[in-house]
Amino acid sequence: MKPKIIYSAALAVLMAASSAFAADAITQAQLEKFADAYRSIVELSREYAPKLKSAADAATAEAINKEAQAKMVAAVQGSGLSKEEYQTIAEQLRTDKDLLNKVNAILQQDAAAQ
Repeated sequence: MKPKIIYSAALAVLMAASSAFAADAITQAQLEKFADAYRSIVELSREYAPKLKSAADAATAEAINKEAQAKMVAAVQGSGLSKEEYQTIAEQLRTDKDLLNKVNAILQQDAAAQ
């Protein structure tokens, strides 16, 4: 029974270390790309929400949803990030308030410039 506990503890330490490394590895340029992609995704969500709501049936809603998702992935890639990089940063934002503050600052700065 002890080996399982040791392996679990070792796995937890490795996961924590890799999470800390991932947060440190995110550059300012990546955060700016993330903010651009996020802004585009919000705009697409606003565009497609009424379309999804007014879909006549489940098949139409599914087609609209697939179209929206494809455009969102294209927006992420157009910002210079891969889908995986975007998801990694988004996941880090859930637990790293410092990183979240940096992204919010970028979004606010860009909003003020417009």
